[in-house]
Amino acid sequence: MEKHRGSIPYVSGKLFNRNRNLLLCCLGCLCLIPLYFSPLLPSLARGLLSRSQPYHDVPEQWCPLPDVIVPGNDGLTSSKHLMTSEQLQLQVQRLSAAVCVPTESYDDNGDVDEDPRWATFGDFHQVLEELFPLVHSHLELKKVNRYGLQYTFRGTDASKKPILLTAHQDVVPGGTASRWTYPPFEGYFDGSFLWGRGAADCKNVLIGILSALEDLLSQSFVPRRTIVLAFGFDEETGGLRGAAALNQSLIEEWGSDSFVFVLDEGGMSIQGQGDDVLYAYPGVGEKGYYDVQVTLDVDGGHSSRPPKHTGIGIMADAIVALEKNPYSARLTQTSPFRRVLECRAKFSADDVQPWLRDALLSGDEKGIAKKLAAEGTDETWLMQTSQAVDVITGGVKVNALPETIELQVNHRVALHESTQYINDHISEVLAPIVQKHSLHFDGFNSSCPDYSDPKAAPSSVLAVRSGQTLDPAPISPTDNDVWAVFSGTLRHVFETSESGRDKTVVPVGNIMTGNTDTVHYWVLTRNIYRFTPSRDGTRLNQHGIDERMGMDAHLEGIRLYYDLIRSFDSWEEA
Repeated sequence: MEKHRGSIPYVSGKLFNRNRNLLLCCLGCLCLIPLYFSPLLPSLARGLLSRSQPYHDVPEQWCPLPDVIVPGNDGLTSSKHLMTSEQLQLQVQRLSAAVCVPTESYDDNGDVDEDPRWATFGDFHQVLEELFPLVHSHLELKKVNRYGLQYTFRGTDASKKPILLTAHQDVVPGGTASRWTYPPFEGYFDGSFLWGRGAADCKNVLIGILSALEDLLSQSFVPRRTIVLAFGFDEETGGLRGAAALNQSLIEEWGSDSFVFVLDEGGMSIQGQGDDVLYAYPGVGEKGYYDVQVTLDVDGGHSSRPPKHTGIGIMADAIVALEKNPYSARLTQTSPFRRVLECRAKFSADDVQPWLRDALLSGDEKGIAKKLAAEGTDETWLMQTSQAVDVITGGVKVNALPETIELQVNHRVALHESTQYINDHISEVLAPIVQKHSLHFDGFNSSCPDYSDPKAAPSSVLAVRSGQTLDPAPISPTDNDVWAVFSGTLRHVFETSESGRDKTVVPVGNIMTGNTDTVHYWVLTRNIYRFTPSRDGTRLNQHGIDERMGMDAHLEGIRLYYDLIRSFDSWEEA
């Protein structure tokens, strides 16, 4: 509704409003000056005063460092006590016991009430009860869909949003034991690393969270803010039985947008660049996921009378075309990886490409991504949709021409692209193959034709169909107070570790190329962090032979969980 101007003439009204607005602006600026220099609200005030400038044009504003958050005044022992030799012995015992239970999940697992392979998770629960008696005597435990574990440590202040710490119990299959240096389910400790399937993905996270709570409970800790743990049991196959069911249980109790933050496995660990800087890379987003199935149906026959190209030959032609036409890299203005590069250009200027700073300043998105991708590192996939032909089948007998050939292509979708873009790209790339081999193309949007007369059906058909699809994850903010507490605590833990002494830890959110159980928790909070607290080189061969976890790094991870709980328990907001 417009305000009534009364009898003030229009011109006079403009002058009056201009003078009044000028006065209000001056008063507002005067009010902001003490706020800007206040030690209590530095990040808030400086953030408000700096947002008028385009972010990429002001290098001085790149990569603001959070204040170090040191938990204290809560009567609890410093987290440094978790780095002792006694703790090392205890954690070797705990993680080894967890690894020894083969909680393997398989793509063809049936429902929990039908498939006997799930029974090993019951054994794992028994081991957890024995390892963590205080957790199991003080926390509420709800089993969701039989094997999902939902622990609740009720806080004394119900007005505060809870925190959610997550991990998964399952592991990928161990494979052939004879190919391992030490058997995959023996939990062998060599003095530095603990070997075994799940040692680094991610029983280390699950055991670390429970160990932090067990230690706090031993000190009679009672939280003000409720702490919730959610441990799924089929993350390695999509989390539909575990995390999805846990999410529904959490929504039923707490509702949407009900948690301060969610912390799960993931991220790109702690990495050094130069002599005095360590970068901590929590994942604040994940690429999308998209499977495409390509099927070729051709006439068969005896292999003694082959055509110029068999069906497998034609499909090989299609594969070559797909791999010769990869997706383009692009570094968008909103990409978390752009923030990573800004941090490196600011804090490690002598250790990055000499052209990087100016390229970032230019605002360029495609040229800078092309130059970075040309270096051939894995960071290419933080800017580009990946495609991988992972499965191909065809032929049933060596002297019979194959009639049906099928391949499956997995895509990890970049933030700036979509499944529709991929569909269009594949259709365009395959068009020359269709023409070259006189195929009928049954595209993504085609309806299945009804050939009542089999003679009218085309003899050679190339069909493409969409499979499992997941959109890129929402990007979690890194400019709010939750991130400030999280990243400030992260700085404290790793700057006071042996490997981080006299170094600056720079926390900056990055993108994950894979997916975690957090895909099922998007509605619980905007603040989702994927971070397995470990230094680069201390978690080795996840999903591969000789998987192992450096135990010193494991102890540092427990420190982070311990101090995060304390930091957010004393935080007055939310």
